[in-house]
Amino acid sequence: MQRRDLLKSAMAAAAVSALTLKQAWAEDVPAISLDGDSITLDKADIRDFADSLGGIVLQSDSAGYDIARQVWNRFWNRRPALIVRCISVDDVVAAVNFARSHSLLTAVRCGGHSMSGKGVCDGGLVIDLSYMNQVDIDVDKKIAYVQGGAQLGDMDRKALPLGLATTAGVVSHTGVGGLTLGGGMGRLQRRFGLAIDNVLGVEIVTADGKVLTANDKENPDLYWGVRGGGGNFGVVTKFIFRLHNMNPMVINFGIRFPMAVAKDALKLYFDFTTGADEDLFILGGVSMREDGTGGVSIGGNYFGPPSDVDRVLKPLRDFGKTTSDRVIPIEYVKLQQVADDGLNAPGKRRYAKGGFLREISDDLITTMVERMEPLASRSFSVGLLPMDGAPSRVGASDTVWAHRDASFNIDSTSTWAMDNTDVDEENISWNRAYWKDVEPFTRGFYVNQLIDENQGQVNSNYGANHARLVKVKNTYDPTNFFRLNANVRPTV
Repeated sequence: MQRRDLLKSAMAAAAVSALTLKQAWAEDVPAISLDGDSITLDKADIRDFADSLGGIVLQSDSAGYDIARQVWNRFWNRRPALIVRCISVDDVVAAVNFARSHSLLTAVRCGGHSMSGKGVCDGGLVIDLSYMNQVDIDVDKKIAYVQGGAQLGDMDRKALPLGLATTAGVVSHTGVGGLTLGGGMGRLQRRFGLAIDNVLGVEIVTADGKVLTANDKENPDLYWGVRGGGGNFGVVTKFIFRLHNMNPMVINFGIRFPMAVAKDALKLYFDFTTGADEDLFILGGVSMREDGTGGVSIGGNYFGPPSDVDRVLKPLRDFGKTTSDRVIPIEYVKLQQVADDGLNAPGKRRYAKGGFLREISDDLITTMVERMEPLASRSFSVGLLPMDGAPSRVGASDTVWAHRDASFNIDSTSTWAMDNTDVDEENISWNRAYWKDVEPFTRGFYVNQLIDENQGQVNSNYGANHARLVKVKNTYDPTNFFRLNANVRPTV
């Protein structure tokens, strides 16, 4: 094991050891049921449950509870009745069985990056997978076996030194589970497809407490459902990913243009990106900082021969009027950590809306730019990500992801300080108003960007795949036990 992995394992073991001291459970615990009713968990039942685990159970007065309930988007400040920090599949099974037997509202947490905070819940039970983070690589078969609690950085650090990689987001402290189950966009998607396009199989604990394998031979309907259906069907305790040959060194570039030329710079981005070489990953967007400064950014990575990068990026660099222009070689593992801090760091409040673009128009660009305005309480950005390349070559019904014809993903994100609760309504209302003008240009949304869409919007977002999803839900979760997600409601 590498030194980093040894330290991480030792820290996890120490944390479990320190908190495994059996609590007295002197009091019954108030909780919330699946239907939202107030219930009471008997102290004896909790004690028996805790004693059956290899991991630990935390309640509100337990050491480590306040840390364990925190999630990436600090807009959410929820207080679950119990948090189960699992260290094995058996622990996950026990947690599911305990929650089901008490009809207890249940959330599943990996990296805690859900924008809508669905990895934690008020009054319910949180199944925390963060200690289940082992990653094993089969170099000969080019396969990664990844536990459900691993983060993207755990997988990258194991695979990249071996010259292998797969699509895995852009922020290393994101959980593999949440990112993948919703689809999984990332820097390598134009080359290798979405994360779900590289899932060869999963191990999953379903609502009845069974441990199932799902792949193209075993439980193929469930295998189809987990590839884009979010957490609707169970707790995935292991993913099997297809890996691809990957040069550990890549080119990173970033070019920024002032707000005065924002419309022209966005046109440049769309023109440059459409039909671009699939060795390019190209993020774009327009942003406004808290101090009122803003502009258009075009950045990304080139995975082709370094000698070609000047030719490839020439249209961007010839545009002129830049405020910054950076092109550097970087190790891919380090690149995946570049966006970990700043606006993506844990400890900020966030609100976001997102959708898919099928075509680009001057009206869209005008709306994006002219609706921007500074606000001292928050930073605001509109991000763009091309959806062509490998993802577009997969059939719309081959996985749950119904947006294979999308040209770009667009999202608008407001970010402000964790302790600045006084401006919550102002920032959320402004973002909603901005999105109201942009949304008519979109159709559907990325389920991992779900925040406050209603059930009708969720259903229609799955498109023609929704009816098939309901059948899978009826089979594996007929009581809708796993409902804190982009929910597919059963009909049985």
